[in-house]
Amino acid sequence: MSAGLEIRGKSMRIWIKTNTAEPIIKETLDWQFTPENQRRAKSLAELIKLEIQLDQFDLAKHFPNSKNLKKNQISYYAQQYLNMTVKEVAPSTYDSYYGHVKNHINPKWGKVAPKDINTNMLKRWIQQLKETLNNKTVREILTRFAQIHALWRDENQQAYNPFQNIVIQQADTPEPDPFNKTEIALLLNTQTDLDIENLLPCLFWTGLSMSEQIPIAWEDIDLEKGTIWVSRSYVRGVYRVTKNRRRKREVKLLQPAVEALKNQYKITGNRHSKIIQILQRDNKSYKQERVRFVWINQEQGDHFEYHELRYRWNKHLKKAKVRHRGINQGRHTFASQLLTSGQVPPEWIADQLGHADTSMIYKHYGKLIAEDLPDYLTKINDYIQQ
Repeated sequence: MSAGLEIRGKSMRIWIKTNTAEPIIKETLDWQFTPENQRRAKSLAELIKLEIQLDQFDLAKHFPNSKNLKKNQISYYAQQYLNMTVKEVAPSTYDSYYGHVKNHINPKWGKVAPKDINTNMLKRWIQQLKETLNNKTVREILTRFAQIHALWRDENQQAYNPFQNIVIQQADTPEPDPFNKTEIALLLNTQTDLDIENLLPCLFWTGLSMSEQIPIAWEDIDLEKGTIWVSRSYVRGVYRVTKNRRRKREVKLLQPAVEALKNQYKITGNRHSKIIQILQRDNKSYKQERVRFVWINQEQGDHFEYHELRYRWNKHLKKAKVRHRGINQGRHTFASQLLTSGQVPPEWIADQLGHADTSMIYKHYGKLIAEDLPDYLTKINDYIQQ
């Protein structure tokens, strides 16, 4: 444990070793190289050496802008950012933010001083990320980093924003890949295990997302009225209120879903209820509910986890010899089949899905299924000739 002065050309640098476990710290002095400043530098090195021996050394006192101070490093502001957001966003969202910081931002930038980051450095890093990640993920990581850097800029009243002129082009949104009527018939008519036999029609004919479908309880269902009240979701082990207020809604059930739920009631309708804690929209408070879940994994004695359903779904697709799509395409199929039928307005479909308007229907969820389209041309010709 010691300290000393290094002179390299006309540059002076203090080296510091505080203990055997830590690496040597090197701090370059921004003093002009003169005999007087050289003497000052030697005196500073001796003072630091003495402070280390007396266990009184404070790096921040001598070098407040040192890159070796954690408060001058991106990792310091990254932790501040995580501490601020942990109770502001949903747990699943926080897990995503934490992953961006831990796996991408800190390994590259953790020990870098925010003031030393410029736009060209960021652009080179983005190109490296794009070699293994898609544009959407890179964009999300960069958004986290920009928010972290903004904490430092605000604290230090710095105007220069190296992220300002960086644009990452978003890939086109993948088109929905719904199932047509023939495929739906194959899936519904192929024998499967009893735990998901009645779930399959509800995947296609309720319009619920998987995070909504999994925690549905009998307390939410009115079989006489033919409705489901959607008020909670289940994401990564956490029960919470719906994604947004619009998604809290009453779904009007189509007949195949009603029949499937009546059959399912015979299996799980009289199970004992359990108490669950529902995370509220403030991401802090919880509301207690007593429920009887509809879709039960009999092996586990509780409702399904997403990965369990996905495994059984993939297995069933293979058995039914239907082209593979993700289980979430059930919601897309609901929207697309109803659009294709021409029997209901898009606004009604949007309401069933929990959307404020029809834009998401056309952009993300629904498309006309050519092989299932009615013969609109004949209908129009008959109308014209009347």
